[in-house]
Amino acid sequence: MNGVLKCGEECAVVGMLLGLYMGMAADTKLLTVHVAMMLSGFVTLALYGVLFRLWPAMKKSPLALAQFWISAVGVAVLIVGSYFLVTSGSIPLAAIGSLAMIVGAALMAWLFIAQGREAM
Repeated sequence: MNGVLKCGEECAVVGMLLGLYMGMAADTKLLTVHVAMMLSGFVTLALYGVLFRLWPAMKKSPLALAQFWISAVGVAVLIVGSYFLVTSGSIPLAAIGSLAMIVGAALMAWLFIAQGREAM
């Protein structure tokens, strides 16, 4: 599940660049998008990656791949949805991305409870 860490790192770099742009331009219009990239993208995905590394038994579950894709796609949809929320007030994509992130978090919790304790 190295892909989780890679996705998290990509969100961090793009989120930091967006933050740098906002600071230099003194324009915080896209602050919500920046927060979505940094918290949902970087922090959450990096945490998932760390959990998979610390408890490798979780990777053996067939749900691990589903958890990765649901979370990765959920982050992407949430970031795009945040942009549309800020620029046009449109909520549906942000809501769909948020729901996907909740499902990804629930799957991670299930993997940790069911598989993680085997490694302890």
